Amino acid sequence: MRRALRESPPNETPWKGVWLRLSLAAMLAGASSAIAGSVWLGTKLMVDPDGLHWLSKRLPTWTDIALDSSNAPQTLDEIRTRIRASGRIPAEPVSLTAGSLEGDLLFPVLKERPSPCDVQCRQIVELQVYQRLSNENSVADGLNGDRGFYYLADRVAVSGPPESFAIAPLVDAKSVAPGSTRPLPLTNIQRLTENAPPEGVWLNLIGERPTGDTQLTYGQVFLYNRDRYHLSLMLQWSSPSGQLPYWQDFTGGGTAEFVVERTLGLEPDFEVYRLQPRNFLLNPVQLQPISLNEAALDSRTYKNALLLARSGLWSPAQQILESIRQESGTRWTPDAQAQLDTIAFHADVTRTQARASWASPNQKVLAALLDGRWTQGLETLEAHLDGGSEMVQMLAADTNRLWRRIDAAVRVNPTDEDAIVWGVLVLALQQDRPRAIAWLREQENVSPETFERCVRLLNRLQLGNPQVDEVWDTEEDVTSEVEEF
Repeated sequence: MRRALRESPPNETPWKGVWLRLSLAAMLAGASSAIAGSVWLGTKLMVDPDGLHWLSKRLPTWTDIALDSSNAPQTLDEIRTRIRASGRIPAEPVSLTAGSLEGDLLFPVLKERPSPCDVQCRQIVELQVYQRLSNENSVADGLNGDRGFYYLADRVAVSGPPESFAIAPLVDAKSVAPGSTRPLPLTNIQRLTENAPPEGVWLNLIGERPTGDTQLTYGQVFLYNRDRYHLSLMLQWSSPSGQLPYWQDFTGGGTAEFVVERTLGLEPDFEVYRLQPRNFLLNPVQLQPISLNEAALDSRTYKNALLLARSGLWSPAQQILESIRQESGTRWTPDAQAQLDTIAFHADVTRTQARASWASPNQKVLAALLDGRWTQGLETLEAHLDGGSEMVQMLAADTNRLWRRIDAAVRVNPTDEDAIVWGVLVLALQQDRPRAIAWLREQENVSPETFERCVRLLNRLQLGNPQVDEVWDTEEDVTSEVEEF
């Protein structure tokens, strides 16, 4: 030790290094405190938007933090006056608490729609969320706590869904031409409360558009996060039958799903969304659709069932999945159950339609085919085919919904000869007889009896079709066709 001291340079002591290390430690501690304070302040301001006002009153005047005058505490009348001064129209506020206007509020902001406009001439262009200032904070800020003051906590510009999205169900049915990308107006707002999950406040913005004989309804769903004072757009929806979306325990799991009905005529179509968590502080949940595109189980039979379902053959798809569930045991997953529940919901609709007492044989045949009841449909067709050309015209004018079902059924079960017969009939009526016969020859294991049945039915269909001039209706023609086959 003495030697070390003797070798030290003049005027330098061992304590200098100690003081240097202590100084560095103090600086690091100060920096850590500043970071921690910043994190605390940021969190407080995110949770409590009033925090900036609280902070500004406690800082020296030389800091001169500028506050947005639009976010100064205001009464409801002052809020309405400010919205009107911007050239917009304040709608009636919507409560964001338990049905009381004494808590946080949502102000829909409207503007006049351009002429010509017959009905619903105002549209929503913005949503403004106001947090009510407590009476204690009002008094502390020098305000009259009895009047009720609010701070602007969040605001979201609103632009309706594109026209092409809203009319997509009608385009699929080939009843209208594809639409443009221009946004459609949203004119009404609804708070979704029945069966709604407790994660925040669910708001439904709605618009309407007359389309032929139907009233197309469309909209957007927003979620208000009470803890973060934050509004989020969750999804856009469209219903060609004018039905509003709703919360329902769709899959039977005890938790409600969000259901959008897109049914058009006898074709059931329900979009189902599950509420799922996500890693986002301002909105920790999202709506995910129950999709039938990806199989929940790695099985060829399971994938065939989803193919049938996507083609509209809900009942056959449900039967296959029910069988797989019984055989799977513990391999059956919640995602597989969600897909089965979605398919079963649609199958209930098509089964009910197929069993109904229809006034018209045409409707009875169509309902049977939409449920994949090929034998029942053929029996009704053969019993009423000689009654006129309406049956022929109905089959000839039908869109792709029949053919996609027939094609899927034959691909999954190539031995279903009743489905093959329907394939021949639909192809002959929608294209021509040679194309239908060629398709029939391409099928495997078709018996001569089935081929003869197809030829005879084609003759009867052509007799009922005034657009066909040439009719092969002689016994010799039928025999010749069968022998050639």
